[in-house]
Amino acid sequence: MANKAKSTSMIELEGELLNAVSYATFYCRLPLFTTFKIFNRSEENVQNVTVSISGNELILPTEISVAEIPHESSVSVTAENILNPKYLADLEQPEKCKVVIKLTHGKENVCALKTEVLALPIDSWSGLSGNAEMLAAFVRPKLADCQKILAEAGLQLKTWGYSSEWSGYAGNDRNAVRNAVAAVYSAIRHLNIERKASADLTETVSTGDISKIVKNKSATPLELALFTASCFEATKLNPVIVIGKNKVGVGVWLYESCFSCSVQDDISVVERYIMDGVNNLAVVDCDDMFAHKNASFTTSASHFESFIRSNSFDVCLDIKRSRIGGIFPLPLKVKTKSGYELLDDKELSYSAKPRQLIDASKYEYSRTESKDKSWQRRLLDLSLRNNLLNFRYKRECLHLLSSDLSAFCERLALKDKFKLSPPASAIKDAAYFGGATVKSMEELIAIEMKSGQLRCYSSADTLSEVVTSLIRKSRASEEETGAKTLYLAFGFLKWKNKNDSEGKFAPLALMPVNVKKGKNSVINIEVGESYEVNTTLLEFLKQEFGIDIRGLDGKELSPKEIITVFRAKTANMKGWAVYEDVYLSQFTFARYAMWADVKKNISEYRKNPLIASLLTNANKMENNKLSGEVEDDGEPCSVITPLPCDSTQYAAVAESAKGTTFVLHGPPGTGKSQTITNMIANAIFSGKRVLFVAEKQAALSVVKKRLSEIGIGDFCMELHSGKSADKGEIVRSIESTLALKCRLSDDKFIAAGERIKSARGTLRAPLDALHRKRRLGVSVYEAILYYLQNKNAPELVDIESTFYDSLTEEKLAECEKMLITSQAAAEECGGVYRSPFSGVCLTECDRGVRTGVLCAAEVLVAELKHLKNYIALFNDTFNQKVSKFTALKLKSLSSILGILKSGELDEFYECDETEFYKFYNANIQYDSAIKLWANRFKTLPEIGKLADKIDSELENWGDNYRSSKHLLTILKRMNKCTDTPLKEREEVDWLKRAKELEEYKKRMFSNTKLGVHFSAMGGGINAKKREDFLKPLYDLHTLCSQVFMDYNADAFNSVCIGASGGQLKPLVTGLMLAIASFNKSCETFLKTLKIDKKETADCDLFEYYTVKCNALIDNIDMLPAWCLYKSTAKGLEDNGLKFMTAAMESGRISGSAILSSFRKNVYRNFIQTNIPADEDLAAFSASVQEATAASYAQLIEEFNELTRTYLRDVLISRLPEPETEGPLALELMAFNRSIKGNMRGFNIRNLFTEVPQLMRIVAPCMLMSPATVSQYLPADPELFDTVIFDEASQMPTCEAVPSLARAKSAIIVGDPKQMPPTTFFTVSGQDEDNPETEDLESVLDDCLALGIPEKHLVWHYRSKHESLIAFSNIMYYSGRLCTFPSPDALESKVTMNYLEDGVYERGGTKCNKKEAAALVDEVIKRLQDSRLKNSSIGIVTFSTPQQVLIERMLSKKISEKHLEDVAYEREEPLFVKNLENVQGDERDVILFSVCYGPDAQGRISLNFGPLNQLGGWRRLNVAVSRAREEMIVFSSMRYSMIDMSRTNSRGVAGLKSFLEFAEKGRTSISVKSNEIILNKQGIGKFIAEELSSYGYECRCDVGVSDFKIDVGVVDPQNRHNFILAVLCDGSQSSFSVKDRTILQVQTLKRNNWNVVRLYALNFFNNPKREIKKIKDFLDRLTASAKPSVSSFKKPYKACKADVKECTPDYILSGKNDAEVVRVIKAVVAAEEPISHQFLIKRTLAQYGISKFGIKLENKLTALIRLCGFGRSKILGNKYYFRTDKYSGFDRYRVEEGTPLRSADTDFTPYDIISLVKGILLNRVSVYVEELLPAVLRELKVRSSEKFTTFISACIDEGVKRGIFIRSISDKLTLS
Repeated sequence: MANKAKSTSMIELEGELLNAVSYATFYCRLPLFTTFKIFNRSEENVQNVTVSISGNELILPTEISVAEIPHESSVSVTAENILNPKYLADLEQPEKCKVVIKLTHGKENVCALKTEVLALPIDSWSGLSGNAEMLAAFVRPKLADCQKILAEAGLQLKTWGYSSEWSGYAGNDRNAVRNAVAAVYSAIRHLNIERKASADLTETVSTGDISKIVKNKSATPLELALFTASCFEATKLNPVIVIGKNKVGVGVWLYESCFSCSVQDDISVVERYIMDGVNNLAVVDCDDMFAHKNASFTTSASHFESFIRSNSFDVCLDIKRSRIGGIFPLPLKVKTKSGYELLDDKELSYSAKPRQLIDASKYEYSRTESKDKSWQRRLLDLSLRNNLLNFRYKRECLHLLSSDLSAFCERLALKDKFKLSPPASAIKDAAYFGGATVKSMEELIAIEMKSGQLRCYSSADTLSEVVTSLIRKSRASEEETGAKTLYLAFGFLKWKNKNDSEGKFAPLALMPVNVKKGKNSVINIEVGESYEVNTTLLEFLKQEFGIDIRGLDGKELSPKEIITVFRAKTANMKGWAVYEDVYLSQFTFARYAMWADVKKNISEYRKNPLIASLLTNANKMENNKLSGEVEDDGEPCSVITPLPCDSTQYAAVAESAKGTTFVLHGPPGTGKSQTITNMIANAIFSGKRVLFVAEKQAALSVVKKRLSEIGIGDFCMELHSGKSADKGEIVRSIESTLALKCRLSDDKFIAAGERIKSARGTLRAPLDALHRKRRLGVSVYEAILYYLQNKNAPELVDIESTFYDSLTEEKLAECEKMLITSQAAAEECGGVYRSPFSGVCLTECDRGVRTGVLCAAEVLVAELKHLKNYIALFNDTFNQKVSKFTALKLKSLSSILGILKSGELDEFYECDETEFYKFYNANIQYDSAIKLWANRFKTLPEIGKLADKIDSELENWGDNYRSSKHLLTILKRMNKCTDTPLKEREEVDWLKRAKELEEYKKRMFSNTKLGVHFSAMGGGINAKKREDFLKPLYDLHTLCSQVFMDYNADAFNSVCIGASGGQLKPLVTGLMLAIASFNKSCETFLKTLKIDKKETADCDLFEYYTVKCNALIDNIDMLPAWCLYKSTAKGLEDNGLKFMTAAMESGRISGSAILSSFRKNVYRNFIQTNIPADEDLAAFSASVQEATAASYAQLIEEFNELTRTYLRDVLISRLPEPETEGPLALELMAFNRSIKGNMRGFNIRNLFTEVPQLMRIVAPCMLMSPATVSQYLPADPELFDTVIFDEASQMPTCEAVPSLARAKSAIIVGDPKQMPPTTFFTVSGQDEDNPETEDLESVLDDCLALGIPEKHLVWHYRSKHESLIAFSNIMYYSGRLCTFPSPDALESKVTMNYLEDGVYERGGTKCNKKEAAALVDEVIKRLQDSRLKNSSIGIVTFSTPQQVLIERMLSKKISEKHLEDVAYEREEPLFVKNLENVQGDERDVILFSVCYGPDAQGRISLNFGPLNQLGGWRRLNVAVSRAREEMIVFSSMRYSMIDMSRTNSRGVAGLKSFLEFAEKGRTSISVKSNEIILNKQGIGKFIAEELSSYGYECRCDVGVSDFKIDVGVVDPQNRHNFILAVLCDGSQSSFSVKDRTILQVQTLKRNNWNVVRLYALNFFNNPKREIKKIKDFLDRLTASAKPSVSSFKKPYKACKADVKECTPDYILSGKNDAEVVRVIKAVVAAEEPISHQFLIKRTLAQYGISKFGIKLENKLTALIRLCGFGRSKILGNKYYFRTDKYSGFDRYRVEEGTPLRSADTDFTPYDIISLVKGILLNRVSVYVEELLPAVLRELKVRSSEKFTTFISACIDEGVKRGIFIRSISDKLTLS
């Protein structure tokens, strides 16, 4: 049941659930979800996602957190333990249950899925339409009734004359098993069980209670089948149940076996297995077991056979395989007093053993003996599966014509090669053994054998078919196991056990042969040199029958002699016989030598710590720990790596040098063989001896080839079981090695190592400094990253420098924590600035505080309303207005009211209103005039009545006013009152003011009686009294002017006078009380909320408190958040961050930006402080770094080459010299003595025992197969220092033991996720769809189980496109392989070719012909295409029949099209392999044929052969990781056709995922949520943002592994490709300097990337400049112009020597040598560098000589030697120069006029390489095919094949020198 949910946020949820669940689903721990994925379709990573699963009672609510979903990827979520067992156990009827899955991101609901699943009662099965294998859970072998049936059956067996003991498959006797089954059948039949009606088994059915069948005597056929199968399983047999819609059969395997999958839906297999002669299964019809039927066991079996032929059955359920797959017997649901109880197997069986008491003293025990015997048993296969003991003579073998065995063998020895043919005519009455001896053909056989002809009994067609099969299988077996399997068998022993009715045959003597098919289908046999006795048979006879003829082993006897011995020793055995027949077939007995080795020497081997650990399953290796040395700390001259290596490979080599035993994980394409080569080289360099072991010949050959390439192949001896050991070749090899000579010098090597170390340190220092953790717990790089993340945040300008100085890591973390809290709290309460809680200083909030705040606010609102009403009334009464009621105004109003209420003004306001008006205004005017007089005069002049005449006098006198005595008197009085007499121009004005002042006095006294209160004795004014008297009135009006807007004192006075009778008293009193209440509520409010009174000082109280209180009341729920903020803010202020809270509360920074603003400022200060303070960072220069990196790359290349030379010299220097003395000299003499003559006494094994020291020096490295180790090497635990295993995942531990025991330490190289050891190639006649045995445990698995230290290779190099390894990397390696993205990463190189009409012939040929035809057509198309044929091709099939079919079809087509050379005559020939034997192979293009799919009826079987096995997923991992460039999957089924609810096979699940990946691409692969690797985002995001502003589309973190390209720029002209990779110096702690500076860049460039580096320091200092550089680079990349050149171009300066033309004799005479030398030097001076040929031509041209012969050339060559020029040899030519100005490859020359140069020898590689370099500087990267015409055009040379070849050679030289990097698509870039 598939479901999908989408959301607008590009997040999708997809899941597949089981259609039905029951208690069995829970009990067997099957997941509800078969697949559960979250897709992220966006271009950004999504973090912190939560998946919630809920439903009704069926589902236990579950939340699953997913840390991160990478962009454009998916994550697989594992939902475990979500089914409710109680609900499922209690369920009585089927119910549909809802399942709801929700996806949330933070608080946002992203998407959801809703579906239903059917819940079944505990006794229900979902039928054939559901999960058929769940029926196995209802087979319960521990039922008590089963024991009753077995007791009855035992009695029946006794009556038949057999033992009544139930021993399962002991004795391996099929008849005994069949009899036991028949006895059980009989016992159940005697119960007379009545048949109940049967339901349709394709639907959900009840399985009933089988524990009550015996009691109730009734059952349905299904229930009876389950009960019968329970009884069979109780006898330790492997039952099967065969089911159809209305029919059920039950039976057992007749031998110890099971199907490869739980549900076998290919019924033809069952039909074949029950046939007579095969007898793998015995099955009866369940209907025959009921009371109404009378059928014997044999009759019932025949009934079943007839029903199966009539297609009455659909599937066969294998109970044993189901148990292996985790389907266990269900508990019984038993009714009790309190309800129901579930009883499991142990509680059901009355014979169950009681639980043992724990005895701690017995915890330590040893299983040494059993493990030892297990190894021996596996090494020597004594089961009847072994063709050496039970020869399968009816299939895949050829019976050869032989009349006399002795004569046959003699004739066979005369020739090396024979032609094998069918008989000339059919041979009648031919028997398999001992039949017609064809005596009549004896002479013909002799004649034909003499002419090289052998004949067999088979027809021509059968011969061809069998030979083809034998060749294919033997080749595959030899490639995989390293052992020859094709033999001629001479003589056969017929043997049998006592109770056997028929005998079995075993070969006696064997000879290895090679069989080949030649032209016209001619079959050739190449025979071996010697015979080998069947040693396995010898041991079998001793163990089983006590016949000891093991002395035959090792004796050189003829087959006739061997047969004679066997006849003599078995003559007394009844029914036994010996025959002299000859057969060609497959046999495997390479393990015998290992078995004998282990058996004989195990006591000695136990002393080896690793062997002891394996024997006891406990790690006994003391002090075996990893040193952890990394490349950047290593000494180049101490740990040598002649081949290039990455940091993980170096770490493995360094660890091997320490003598540590460890496991080296080597996933596909990670350079295992390269690493092994380096480990071997480093070990023998250090004087150690190494044993390299691999089963495959190819693995040994690859390492041997690499060792030879680095110059030490002479010191490595290869001995493989698949390769005959040629004694002569070995001796010649040793002699050749001993003859080697050298001159050893350390200085150059050591100096080069020091230069490497220095350059590495220079590159490492700034990087380490950039990423070193500093005072704040962050590195400078991290600080730059944090700064860039927050660069747009607001500035903080008022931070004190002391704050930065006080910061520590702990304080910073605390501050950020508080800022985050305050930010969250601020956001929750609506922000800080202008918050309703602004000014509130509460830091804690509980229920009491909340209530207090609410009450205070509500009371204040009420009081405020009351006060506002009074004030409004007051204003109306007094006709006043108030604009803003501040606290000061309120206080003034209170004072006004106090004055009014006090009665102080009663005397004023009791006056007449008009009189008071005049009085009041006169006083006001007088006060104003007094202020003016006070500014000019010290005192007021006494004018008195004189003032009355001032106006008249001024009028009379006019301008002569000083003539008036009256006025003059006044002026004199005025001048007396001032220090500065009045000026004339002032006098008139002051006279008039004097008049006004007197007028004001008169009015004060004339209108009211109030003046009396301040009159002086002389009638004047007493100023003091006046001030005191008027103060209450003045104070009132002053206060009023402060309170009221546009205050009118007269109006106020008028109201007061009008109400002088006390009418205002209630208003005044009420208002005063209102103000008092308001003030009190304000104080309470401020106190409760801890608001500073200063907050309200200048506010409009009414507005402030109204808004504040209402806001508080409305937002009271936010009070806790505000209190949290204030609490945090207090902490911030205590830590010196008051500037942060101040900025936030003032509104300069919003709450959401507070943290980012803080980080921006802190980290900017951190960067600006730390960079200048760090020596490496302060001196950092990008250009210097780039130059050093280029130099370092060149140094590495040179050092590797030097290392190879030095290593070889060191090894040669250890060889014995003629003057060598001591034991080594004696061993050398012994060796020379033993090899003299015909080497009859020479034995390879003796080399290691007689001359051990010599062999240690001559062959410090041995490359061997496991078998040859036991065959040739003495059992000496000190023989080797280290043993290295390759492909250890495929090597059984038993085979590895002899090699492990001969070394002090071991390195186990392999991949536990690849092919396990298998018997596929060692068991003849194996049915691959239904293998009889499981995979074996490997030495790798056993060492991992012991906890042996582990190292990992992680860099993947094989795949040229990341999509080719993406499936394996994500699916099986959790994304931990470091892979390199491809420029076309937006597309996948894994594609699906879906063949809708393809049919899998299930039950027939087991092939898919449509698929095969389509695949073959694709191969032929590629082989015929001029471009595509350059890519090597490999074909992988999922089954052997499909492999055979494709091979046959392909061979025919290739032959028809004459494509043999293109297909096979190449470095990597075309291959066709299957899942079992493709490991170790790789090709450019891999074509898959899935084969499996819908059959003719459209049904899809879930039996996918080896994929169904427990290790099936490992096979799939191998198969899908073989391609370098492209993978095409041919399939007749889509992934959606595979129903995972029907199987729990991991291999099948992997196939489904792979098909989905092939269809959909990378996003379909889901990483498990608990395996996600969180990659820290670098500065790439910010670079991408900047580049996007220029219009370029960018992607960040391109790649699916740990290694990612920081920024990938999409090609604007092809949006499916990237045009540029930007690499930054982010944190890559697992990568070494070499990884970063060389490996990453070079590999990306080889994969067609254009690469630029951007350094974080530069980007921080000047981001615009750095982005502009990249933008310019991109502009050059996208330019469409033809390749052009730069300033490298220089004019060619031709030499013009001042000489006369002459004849050649002038030069040849010798008299003019000095003159000729001068000319030669002139030519070189002008035209350097110059080739030898062109120098001769140009010298002769000076003398006018254009043609010359050998004499003249030799003469000039001799003269050139005298000149002492500098010279170099490049591409086989000599070039001369005086200076080295061209050595930098930065200039080339072009003739300005008529070209002087035309031939390739006229030009130099310096010119060509410099020209190409100049073009690349302009265009960055150019395809070679574009470069060639550009170079020719620039040099003005005509195109020719010879010149084009020269240019190509120069380009290759540039690549070799590290100047260029050539990509896989032939694109050239600068290093």
